[in-house]
Amino acid sequence: MTASEPERGRARAILSVQLEDEVRLEGQRAGMVAPGDPALLERRLDRALETLRTLGAHATFFAEGRLVAELSRSWWPTVVAEHELGCQGLSRTIVGRLGPEQFADDARRGREALEDAAAAPVLTYRAPEFSADGCDPWFGEGLAAAGYRTDASRRVAALPEHAIAGCYALEGAGDAVIEVPLPMLPANLPIAGQRVMFLGSAAFRMLPLPTLRVAFELAEQQGFIPQVVLQLGDLDPQGPQAYSADTSTWRSRIDQLWRSTGRGGVMAKLQQLTWRWKFDTVASVRP
Repeated sequence: MTASEPERGRARAILSVQLEDEVRLEGQRAGMVAPGDPALLERRLDRALETLRTLGAHATFFAEGRLVAELSRSWWPTVVAEHELGCQGLSRTIVGRLGPEQFADDARRGREALEDAAAAPVLTYRAPEFSADGCDPWFGEGLAAAGYRTDASRRVAALPEHAIAGCYALEGAGDAVIEVPLPMLPANLPIAGQRVMFLGSAAFRMLPLPTLRVAFELAEQQGFIPQVVLQLGDLDPQGPQAYSADTSTWRSRIDQLWRSTGRGGVMAKLQQLTWRWKFDTVASVRP
């Protein structure tokens, strides 16, 4: 059995974690230039690594290259010692806003910044906010030119006919880049009126464990590799529940509730799912 193969009796699943400064990003979403909170970021990263070690799970941590200037350099080798480090570009900018030439440059500079800090290759990419749709073929061309081998930016309802083991060649990249898509599953959920879903942070926190098991099984039946996308805060249930201190309006209070409800149950759900599925990195499934 190779290191990337699941253990006997357990199917393969992918776990990824958004390694980002939630305080700074929340300020940006509100249109403010807000300083980050490195202490909170590092504490949550420490909790996440401890949790994954307890579970015997491996994950891909996706970060922007700019985070190198905000996170102590000592953390990067710690992450890649047991997990994969993936990139979201240098500036975490929506792909369509960059355009073909700027995108390729941003993706390359982000990869180089992370590789310099971690002293390890960074070969997997994910578009910020999953924003690669409608950017073919130059998205694939840019990733190939920037030196990537795997992409995890697409959320699709069905795999193309040429897919193998849940993966397929990314359009525009030739055979240089393999796409590992997230399954979009049919749903009738009271979560923002969704009719389809992928297993992101909110769905994983709010859905009961039996429903998550069914979602994993449905993804497998459709040829996908089940995937879960979490935030650092999901793996830090003892930490502050809010992404920011702003609860001045009903909208901000609802937003904080939406982002934090169910964090306390994430560890238990992951633990139960590991009895049947082995969580590993995005790159581990490359054919």
